[in-house]
Amino acid sequence: IIGIICIAFMLTGAFTLVYQIYYIVLLDATARGLKHPKLWGFLAIGGNNSSGILMYLIGRHRYPVIQMSDTAQNETRRRKKAAGVSLAFIATGACGLCLCALFPG
Repeated sequence: IIGIICIAFMLTGAFTLVYQIYYIVLLDATARGLKHPKLWGFLAIGGNNSSGILMYLIGRHRYPVIQMSDTAQNETRRRKKAAGVSLAFIATGACGLCLCALFPG
């Protein structure tokens, strides 16, 4: 049952991490004035080898930040912290699964 809890931790962390990355990219793309910021958000979370986020990070340098309100800056900071918590959930679940594999029963 501990293994199932660890898998739940990992899945929760993974889903919330994807959600946070989507919104961070959405806020950044909106502040830079890119066309179709929601599409950029979906592209950033897609791909097996992180090609979407890399494409966004490379492509965004041509667009300086035009306008980002204090509210959007605070929201970005909050989502970055939440992404860190999501990574902690993933790491906790992975460590728990490793311990379950090393010490079965």
